[in-house]
Amino acid sequence: MTDRRAELWRGSIAVSTAMALFLTCLPLAARTQLTTSQTEAPIEIAHDPLACMTPVLAPEVDAGVTPEVDYEKGYVYFRAAGTEDYYYTKMDGPPATLAAILPRPLPETRAVDYFLRAYDLREASKRKGDWTPPVVPGTTCKSKGKVVAASGAGLTIGLTRENQQPYPPGFNKKDIAKIILVSGAIVAIAEALKGAGASSGGGSTAGAGGAGSAGGLSTGVIVAGGAALAGAAVAVAASQNKDDPTRTPTPTPIPTPTPTVPPLRFVQADVSWSGTGDVELHVFNPSGQEVGQRFPAGCESTANRTERVILQGALPAGAYRVELEGRSCGAGTPASISAIASVQSDTGQKCPSAFVSVPVPGTVTACQFNLP
Repeated sequence: MTDRRAELWRGSIAVSTAMALFLTCLPLAARTQLTTSQTEAPIEIAHDPLACMTPVLAPEVDAGVTPEVDYEKGYVYFRAAGTEDYYYTKMDGPPATLAAILPRPLPETRAVDYFLRAYDLREASKRKGDWTPPVVPGTTCKSKGKVVAASGAGLTIGLTRENQQPYPPGFNKKDIAKIILVSGAIVAIAEALKGAGASSGGGSTAGAGGAGSAGGLSTGVIVAGGAALAGAAVAVAASQNKDDPTRTPTPTPIPTPTPTVPPLRFVQADVSWSGTGDVELHVFNPSGQEVGQRFPAGCESTANRTERVILQGALPAGAYRVELEGRSCGAGTPASISAIASVQSDTGQKCPSAFVSVPVPGTVTACQFNLP
């Protein structure tokens, strides 16, 4: 019995040692994902989430960080919804008015996942958000974006793991000119593609700033060695336990059915007017509930202004109703306000622009539309 306990003890030590070597040999980016998160920075990130994106314009992400004196650097992480790997781009500008440009999503990309991360002077970080704006065709989307020349946007995009494909799936390849490798080196997209091809083909190459150029072991060799050690240790433990009659057999995995994902939709309702008075825009779903994110205009101005309601995501099918409510802004408010209402969606126009006389106070139905 004593010999059996000693064998089990030696096997557990072998496994623990091998796994420690394996984790130590992983690249920094991969190790970070396996360990606890970094200390959260005592900074705040302000950002108005993008309501949508379009294949026509390169999405622009704005943000502000406070306290400004503590800010060091910031990034926008993004990927096509449904894909695995995040990519990132750097936010430029002063802390109060940071901005980053993303590559244009392809027309077949349904939505884009993105979040922000900012670092302070102590290298502590703060993460903000988990947004998934839909990609809508043409110029329907009113979110901020950059007009791109025929040659592309010329962006520099960062990778988040080794052997990651340089081109992010679901985005316009023309917009990407340079790649930030996991090592921190910045290379032209052509060089990054060559490196990716060599890695996938089993070749041994050392990237700029990599261990190979310094005469040490490449990350691939170290990781392979660590994996081999782990495999050997597991094999030792298995061989020691092969005569154990109480060993539990490995269950046969049961395949999980792929869930049906409802389509992501986008609807934008607008009402525009001028002069004294306020028009509130309301959108009701097939159940009669008011829905959507409102961007109000209010009474602050008498110039031409627009109030907007955005609906996005998996929207229920059925009949929707758009109502306009007239409100007084004090002296000079007329008995009715002349407004123009319209509704656009990812599948095209739902309610064409039409003049509506809105009573003050009072409510009027501007239009109704159906979502399949």
